[in-house]
Amino acid sequence: MDTAVQQYCDNCHTSLQGDFCHQCGQEKKSYIRNVSGVVSEFFGEFSNWDARVWRTLLPLWFRPGYLSSRYVQGHRVPYVPPLRLYLFTSIIAFLIFAKLLPDTPVNITSPERTALQQTEDIEQGRKILSEVMAEVKHDLQQDQQQTPFDSRISFLSDDAQQQFDTKLAAIIANPKLAINKFFSLAPQMMFLLLPLFALLLKLLYIRSERYFMEHLIVALHSHSFILQMSVFYLALSLLPAHISWPWLATAVSHLAELAFIWMPLYLLLCQKFYYRQSWGKTLVKFWLTSSLYMVLAMSAVMGLIVLSILWA
Repeated sequence: MDTAVQQYCDNCHTSLQGDFCHQCGQEKKSYIRNVSGVVSEFFGEFSNWDARVWRTLLPLWFRPGYLSSRYVQGHRVPYVPPLRLYLFTSIIAFLIFAKLLPDTPVNITSPERTALQQTEDIEQGRKILSEVMAEVKHDLQQDQQQTPFDSRISFLSDDAQQQFDTKLAAIIANPKLAINKFFSLAPQMMFLLLPLFALLLKLLYIRSERYFMEHLIVALHSHSFILQMSVFYLALSLLPAHISWPWLATAVSHLAELAFIWMPLYLLLCQKFYYRQSWGKTLVKFWLTSSLYMVLAMSAVMGLIVLSILWA
């Protein structure tokens, strides 16, 4: 008669009935092994992580509300956790934005061409800024004929306003300083907007008796999708300038348009499939959510632009 050798947890010495200790949760596994064993385990974990990523990304892109519903129902092991997914997406997305947005596709053939293009870009930036300033000044003069253009911001102190004007003059000469600062602060701004978006959903769906965390899961997945699809849209928008075949450039442009249209449609379908209300209620609540969140987001962006200029 075979008798199994009783095993004990190496951490708390509790008698084991499986591979994991039911008292402290530690796995009965030795990490002291030869190099081949470590390498085999590394590639095994890597392949498992890769499978989880694709099991997460495909429904995130094409099945609105599916991941959030699965997560709150307890199906969590096969997918990347929502917070980890958002943090990873946010870091990668804003790094890409910072690299792609300030630059325009240029056919550079020589150092002289590079210097000339930089000069033209600066002059074009100054021209655009001058036009914007002139339009704002014209609008102000509609109300008060002799009022000169004033760049003063109401919520800044005199010292901060003076510092802002000095920084603004430097930014006009070198806009990339403020752009880099903006994209370094943008992930933090987005992270702060997440609970506000979840709070809007909580208030609009208060009769659903869902916990705040359930709405936060939707916010995390929605923002992850928007950031990833924005990167996809930006890449597709810039790609046709580098394609020599007109038919392929046209196809890529149409694909970028589809990606742009899919973003708001996805958010609408996400609210429909996750909260499972009628189309009438879903449309009204989607409009309210989008409108209120847009006001919050634009206010945050304007504040972030001011901070980017002050801290650049």
